[in-house]
Amino acid sequence: MNPISELLSKVKTLFPKKVIGLALSGGATFGAAHVGVLQVLEENGIRPHLVAGTSAGALIGAAYCAGIPLSEIETLFRTMNWPTLLRLSIRNSLSIFDTQPMEEFLRKKIGDIEFQELRIPFAAVACDIHTGARVILDRGALAPAIRASAAIPGLFSPVEVNGRLLVDGGIVDNLPVEQVRDMGARYVISSDVSHRGPNSKKPENLFEIMLSMIYIMQSRAALPLEDASDCYIRPQVSQYSSWGFKDVPQVMEAGRKAARLVIPQLRRQLRIR
Repeated sequence: MNPISELLSKVKTLFPKKVIGLALSGGATFGAAHVGVLQVLEENGIRPHLVAGTSAGALIGAAYCAGIPLSEIETLFRTMNWPTLLRLSIRNSLSIFDTQPMEEFLRKKIGDIEFQELRIPFAAVACDIHTGARVILDRGALAPAIRASAAIPGLFSPVEVNGRLLVDGGIVDNLPVEQVRDMGARYVISSDVSHRGPNSKKPENLFEIMLSMIYIMQSRAALPLEDASDCYIRPQVSQYSSWGFKDVPQVMEAGRKAARLVIPQLRRQLRIR
C-alpha cells in the first residue's frame, strides 16, 4: 500500500462518516478567492481530509496540502506577478509564454517535493492535448504537475509528464468534484470561481478575452455542479480582473464572504457546534 492509500485508510477509520473533500476550480487569478474560502473554513474548525484542484485551484490546493499556512499562501498570492512566472516563448511555437519560471517559483515556495510527501492527499487535474483525455496527477513531482494543470492552451506552454503533453485541466474538469469523491470523500465542499455573468468585467486585453472564452465554453458544457457538491461555494468575483493581480485583495475577500454564507449549512450538516 502506498503512503497516500495508507493515510486515506487512517482518515476513513478516524472519520467514518465525515471524510471531507474539497474541490477547487480553475479561474486564473480568481483562484485567490480559494484562499479566503479556506481561511473561513479553518476559522470554523472545518479542515478537508482530501483535496483536488484544477489550474489555479491546483496551485492553492497543493500549497495547502503541503502544510503552508494560509497566511503565507495569502502573502504569496498578493506578491505574485507575471514577470516572475513567465517568459516569452522564443523556441517553442506552441505557446506565447514559457512557464518554466513558474515551475521554479513553485519549487522555491512549496518545496521540491512529491505528492507522497504532502500532509493531505491531493490530486491535480490536467488534459492530454493530444487525446483530449482527463488526466489525474497524484504521484511523482508536485511542481510540474501544478504547472501542467494551469497551462492555458495557446498562452502557456504545455508540460510533458510521463510522456503525455498536458495542458490546463479546466478544459475537461474545471471543478473536480467527482475526483474528490473517487478519492474517498463522503462530504464534498466545492469552491467555484469560474462563472461569468451579467456583471462580469469587460475584457480589456487579449488574455482576458481568451480566459473569458474558456469560462463561457466551460459553463455551456458543464453539468450542474451545484447539485454534485454537498456544499457549493461560489465567490462573486467576475467583476474583477482574472488576469492581473491588482484585484487579489478584493477577490480574497469575496471568497471569505461566500464561505461565511454557507457556514450555518456546514455546521448543521457536519454536526459542528
